[in-house]
Amino acid sequence: MSDESAGAAGPGRAEAAAGPDPIPAEARAANLKLWNAWSRIHEHAPGYNTAGFLNGETSLKPVELEELGPFVHEGTTLLHLQCHFGLDTLSWARLGADVVGLDLSDEAVSLARRLAGEAGLSARAEFVCSDLYDADAHLGDRLFDVVFVNWGAIEWLPDLERWAAIVARHLRPGGTFYMAEIHPFAQTLDDAAAEGELRVRYRYFPAPDEPDIDAVDGSYADRDADTTGLVAYCWSHSFAEILGALTGAGLRLEQFHEFPFAPAPLWEWTLEEDHLFWLPDGTGGRRKDQPLTFTLRAIKPAT
Repeated sequence: MSDESAGAAGPGRAEAAAGPDPIPAEARAANLKLWNAWSRIHEHAPGYNTAGFLNGETSLKPVELEELGPFVHEGTTLLHLQCHFGLDTLSWARLGADVVGLDLSDEAVSLARRLAGEAGLSARAEFVCSDLYDADAHLGDRLFDVVFVNWGAIEWLPDLERWAAIVARHLRPGGTFYMAEIHPFAQTLDDAAAEGELRVRYRYFPAPDEPDIDAVDGSYADRDADTTGLVAYCWSHSFAEILGALTGAGLRLEQFHEFPFAPAPLWEWTLEEDHLFWLPDGTGGRRKDQPLTFTLRAIKPAT
């Protein structure tokens, strides 16, 4: 890894004391068990196409390449938080970045390291096994040109102020934060609804002490996978909370976009086109009137 990722963190609210662990022990244990199982499943799941990646394909979505790609060059240092088993992390490495991926799942990190070796990217890629809220203990005072978060990450976190503080703490002055995520509106919808039906099931406004606890049936990348006995603890987040956490940590919003497609099928009956998933309009076409995902880019001011 490049030594350019090392440096001293700047002052401000991002240096606030960590405080008590925001994730209850039973939630942490259940989610770790789930993500370890999903990591084993996802290596061979059609939704990830690991074989395609090893053959040179990128796992990144076109919107990520279009919006963040111009900020990633040869030698760019990039921190990918909640990286799962690292395909997207390694896709940035293949484009020239020196990357660090961090994830709570030991199964995911082990797989990511193996894939880095198989892809010939080990010299550019480091993977850290850590809960997001423990990131500082592993990253120390390292700073990065880019901090990257994508697709289904923040729903596993109850405290976005601490998340945003970690982002800001490890972003160099003038650096870029980019996230591509499921839209908070889409997160409220019943994922077991009948075809074409959009029905609110989950809360919109955050409630850190009231996680949604659901039995897991399969995986977003393999709906037929055996996940018997697994449970997920997730938390809702509003746009006010997301944007407030990032700006409160000292970041300045540069770009914000909303999209009517998702990177994975949020329902079994969504329409797939070019590896993106859309709501059907009832006539064989795609609905474009409801938001399913969003992206944002922010910078850490240099002064």
